[in-house]
Amino acid sequence: MPARTTPLKRTGSPHMAAAKSPIKDIKKRLAAVIDLLEANLGKPIWDGRKDALEVLVLTILSQNTTDGNALRAYQNLSRKLPRAKHAGRDATQIPRGDDGNIDKVKLRLSNCANAIEPPDWAKVAELSQQELADMIRTAGLPDSKAGSILAVLRWIRDVGTGVGTRGSVSAEDQPEYRLEPLIEKLGLDAAIEAMTHIKGIGIKTATVTLIEAMGADLCPVDTHVHRIINRLGIVDTKDARDKTFALLRAMIPEGRAYALHHNLLTFGRTICLARGPKCAECPLRKLCPSAKSFLAVSKLD
Repeated sequence: MPARTTPLKRTGSPHMAAAKSPIKDIKKRLAAVIDLLEANLGKPIWDGRKDALEVLVLTILSQNTTDGNALRAYQNLSRKLPRAKHAGRDATQIPRGDDGNIDKVKLRLSNCANAIEPPDWAKVAELSQQELADMIRTAGLPDSKAGSILAVLRWIRDVGTGVGTRGSVSAEDQPEYRLEPLIEKLGLDAAIEAMTHIKGIGIKTATVTLIEAMGADLCPVDTHVHRIINRLGIVDTKDARDKTFALLRAMIPEGRAYALHHNLLTFGRTICLARGPKCAECPLRKLCPSAKSFLAVSKLD
């Protein structure tokens, strides 16, 4: 889910810190969770602006597939429809594990675009849905993803014309299709609403784009965030991730959402696993109403 080529930066001095007792008040419990995660993992820091359209397209490609498949689809598109003016990016800079895949604990796909040359978006916009689908087939669901990408480009072209996304600067100096001016004109909430009206773009895809490209103070809800926040009893939303996002957003203290999102991703991949969560090692154990049942099951095993 483009463009960090080094691991996520964090501030602070990570150290072992654990909850000492349960907290009944949900907002206070969440505040304690945020503090404890930052104590144990450090505070993730946004690494600066990225091209929002590139982030959005990579995030669309990453839906329901592996990061490797999404990257291959994006790079194939860039090879077949290259820009006349290259940015001098080097995809070999993307850190990978021994298996060749991106380390998801440290990176996310949407933070790898600064290392990848983007395609010529004007040429992409001229493709038929079938032609684009053929170019991105390795990402899976090519027809629906091609439709979403083309709809985004049409939105920028048609709605964005009046906010300086094209026409005022030559294509040689900056990409013709730019998402940032449109988002900035609309504002955060209206931008989320407009983006999610495009088929194939949900709240998660829209908010990932906004936090990674523009540093928005949001906590996108993926499978890890949804699972952990429900286990902690901060929300009770079952499979309704969009509801989790709305309820959680209202409770997160100002300026803490970006760090919480990334810390929950790390925490969900290392401690609060979907299966066999490591509750005995968890610094949030005494805050978590689910811990007792998981620990009981582990003892039976």
